[in-house]
Amino acid sequence: MRGKYNNRILGLAFLLLLAIFALSRLTRIRPGRATLMTDVVAIDTSQVNSFTLYPQAEEGQAVTFERTGNGWQVTHLDITVPAAGQAVRNLLAEISSLRADQLVSRDPAKWADFSVNDSLGSRIVIREGGRETLDLMVGRFQYQPPPRNNMNMYGQNRVTGKTYIRLSGEDEVYSVDGFFALSVNRGFSQWRNNVLSRVNTAQLTGLRFDYPADSGFVARKSDAHWQVAGLTADSARMEQYLNGLRNLTHNDFEDTGRPEGEPDYRLTMEGDNMSPVMIMAFNAGDSTYLINSSLNPSTWFKAGYDPLFRRLFPGASALLPEGS
Repeated sequence: MRGKYNNRILGLAFLLLLAIFALSRLTRIRPGRATLMTDVVAIDTSQVNSFTLYPQAEEGQAVTFERTGNGWQVTHLDITVPAAGQAVRNLLAEISSLRADQLVSRDPAKWADFSVNDSLGSRIVIREGGRETLDLMVGRFQYQPPPRNNMNMYGQNRVTGKTYIRLSGEDEVYSVDGFFALSVNRGFSQWRNNVLSRVNTAQLTGLRFDYPADSGFVARKSDAHWQVAGLTADSARMEQYLNGLRNLTHNDFEDTGRPEGEPDYRLTMEGDNMSPVMIMAFNAGDSTYLINSSLNPSTWFKAGYDPLFRRLFPGASALLPEGS
């Protein structure tokens, strides 16, 4: 009888200890190894309608993102422009998958050591339907040399690192694997839509170059061969030029003025199963051109008579065999 009683006590004690262990795993954050509470970082990226960054790259000034009917727009100071949609989606996906690797401190006196205080950190505030669902301070990035045996398929060491974060209003500082600090701490211009040209060059069948003083020309594709101003193009030069149109971006923006009248230079791209794409350049004086693309009509760029300008608006001789 006593044996059965002891076994029952041992069984109850085991169940009690198992319940305590399970509860501690779910609710307790242990120093050294921790996971960020899921109810803090669980955001529905499809429901995020706005968020604001306060990056150190902009000295803590707000960079605010708003979801629009066909993408995102970004505002800094008094400038509101289209945002680079893929960059925004990548950031939200990174935030939604955040998991803390380690609890490194509970001491506010050490916040500065990890750059998660107000003066050193980059803050991000996320809103879903107008309701604030995350307020996070993102601190410094710490590079971690990979182990000698951590080689990829090419025999190269994989670069790793950690970012330190703190939930606003909380004392705890966590580390997360990866480059999250670098994703957040970016200047306003790095979030802007910087596309000039993005086309499938295999679809192109015609290029029209309108230049000053009737110096323009037309290039046409026929039976997989290009004709430039009525002459057979140099295949290597033509391929190089077309490759430059596949995904062309520029990061020198113009926000102070918009030119009037007709452009001095215009490239019109036409092709199968695509709408025409037009890139225009206006002479602004001092060897500077203001450039605009129909793929990104709200954004204007600046360029000199430099490789970008010459890449967009070549002379016919640049596409023909040498000596033509």
